[in-house]
Amino acid sequence: DHTPLLVNSGEATHVGNRNNFELGWFEREGFLDLVVAEWAKELGGISNIDRWQNKIRHLRQFLRGWAKNQSGLYKVE
Repeated sequence: DHTPLLVNSGEATHVGNRNNFELGWFEREGFLDLVVAEWAKELGGISNIDRWQNKIRHLRQFLRGWAKNQSGLYKVE
């Protein structure tokens, strides 16, 4: 089973009224597969902490772009 585990990083999931993560994303077809594929990418780092932080940073950036794209598609629909 390749279901990703959600881990509490201790960071807030929102700043002010701006949400960085929407629970509705889980309902989008292929969302979990996208997360698994992006997380699996080798991003380098000297230590395990460096690699973890690189993966979190990359995933956050990827999801921001993905969300903007999804929002644009939703407006078109």
